[in-house]
Amino acid sequence: MPRTLPRVLLAAKTKKGRQRQRRGLRLRDFTVTQKTKARYESAVGKILPFLEGQDDTSDLDGLVCDFMELQWSRGEAVGYIADVLSGLHFFMPELRGTLRHSWRLFRQWRRVEAPQRAPPLTVWIVKAVIARALEIDQLAFAALFAVGYHCLLRTGELLALQYKDLELSSETGVISLYSSKSGLRTGTEEAVAVRDPLVLDLLRTLAVSQSFCPGQRLWPYSAQFFRNRFAEHMRFFRISHLQMKPYSLRRGGATFLLQIGLPLDTILLRGRWRSLNVARLYLQDGLAQLPHLRIDPVDRKKLERYSSQCPQTAFQPRPC
Repeated sequence: MPRTLPRVLLAAKTKKGRQRQRRGLRLRDFTVTQKTKARYESAVGKILPFLEGQDDTSDLDGLVCDFMELQWSRGEAVGYIADVLSGLHFFMPELRGTLRHSWRLFRQWRRVEAPQRAPPLTVWIVKAVIARALEIDQLAFAALFAVGYHCLLRTGELLALQYKDLELSSETGVISLYSSKSGLRTGTEEAVAVRDPLVLDLLRTLAVSQSFCPGQRLWPYSAQFFRNRFAEHMRFFRISHLQMKPYSLRRGGATFLLQIGLPLDTILLRGRWRSLNVARLYLQDGLAQLPHLRIDPVDRKKLERYSSQCPQTAFQPRPC
């Protein structure tokens, strides 16, 4: 299998061209990403010893249910169980339709135990972090922070951005997304428009200030370093107790658009959700979390002071 797989193959016009294009590629390599496959392998590798230790495996569905009950008692995360069930189907397709009780138990688990979702960042916290990052010469972090919030990008999409993905003018811009989650599912390329003057200025300044090649990433460091720097700013503003994560940028940007009255279908298009029902639940949950974001009055003044350093027009609504 090749080291890296192309996202989408644009079919050649001739049979020989298609043969040349597909050389070294297998269809089965495109069923899931290597990262997902690794998760499946890890999860299934943990349930196999449990199954092999049973005297009778004729009732496989019941045994998987017993394994799930054991993991529930041990405090395992529901995401791990999802990988177990999906991994069993991936490596043994003949099991599809035979693990009905296991999937029913999994759905019950998800109903009983709500996942810990990253709370949404508010617009004035975003402005404060950008201002502080610029103050201490962290231009790349400030630019990515602003892009993630304005363009509703997932963390992986944000950190994968390259300079060749940007097309910027004086008043607007386009960011091409070649590794988006929804794009991988549908086999299409995706893009998002940039309309905020502050975001455009940060991106243009970053491009000018760095000696880069088109394939270079905007964030040239590791994902963990981005998370560490994110946590540093949360500690500086004394809001670590809010448990904000980099994904809070996407949640916060979408929630902000809902707050200012943008139609739900417009937000869905910008956030690239496939289902209106999923987007509605996502946004309503984010909105419901805002009243619970408690910040000490002294720390709030510090945030507001830094936030005021950003242009008043930053992140204001514009036609989509």
